[in-house]
Amino acid sequence: MNMQIARRATVVAMAAGLGITAAAPAFAETTVPAPKELANAAVGPTVPVPQEARRGESDPVVKRAQQIMAKFGIPAGPADGITGQQTRQGLCAFRRISGLPVNRYSLNTETYRKLVEYDNKYSRLNQIGVSSFQGKSTFVHVQQACQTMFYVKDKKVQRVLPVSTGVRGHETPFGYYTLANTTRGWYCSTLYPESCRKQTTGEFAYISNFGNMYNPRQVVGAIFVHGSTSVPTYPASHGCIRVTVNDSDWLYHNVDRMPIFITGKY
Repeated sequence: MNMQIARRATVVAMAAGLGITAAAPAFAETTVPAPKELANAAVGPTVPVPQEARRGESDPVVKRAQQIMAKFGIPAGPADGITGQQTRQGLCAFRRISGLPVNRYSLNTETYRKLVEYDNKYSRLNQIGVSSFQGKSTFVHVQQACQTMFYVKDKKVQRVLPVSTGVRGHETPFGYYTLANTTRGWYCSTLYPESCRKQTTGEFAYISNFGNMYNPRQVVGAIFVHGSTSVPTYPASHGCIRVTVNDSDWLYHNVDRMPIFITGKY
């Protein structure tokens, strides 16, 4: 299996160097734009139509959507009624969970209807069921369109975490891999050792040839899931999957070695 992974990583690297775009694996999700909403769409008496608020203006419908996502632990920023990048990230994650077309669009009627439905139907995140992935009922899924990680156990969503994957030219590879066990503590890059040594979180620190990584867990080759002090809502790494330091600790305590699927494109 390791030989197959190494061979695949080599092929992907060679293709990237030649400017060839590799096709997504068969099990990868298809990111489909949401259908355009009709201006006069009937949404029922209890579901208001989300309106595009003016820049910086709070929208009560957006605020309600943010509150519902917060109830389920879906990171979507403050419940202020303003659609920022964190809210778009949260909406994308919710669409993935609820089976809607996956995209980072603003709140629309279809998504708001589904949020209200889930708010009435479920009291917490781990009651929400999802389908298995490649026959696996317990797995980690990284959806790059959303820049979000999902931990699913026995087909129930347990946790939704914001991530930051690889920038253009250093893309995080699509595929099905095995998330390795955690190597505890900070690993400091030989390029930026001082910035890492100043961290107060973690049990110890090592010097490595990779970037600054907290609790690194290998995915394939030089690609790791690891904690970072910088996890923006967009791709920013050199291929690794960044999570927050706190989420990295949570993964260490709650998620063992298991399948990890990486799909989608930002």
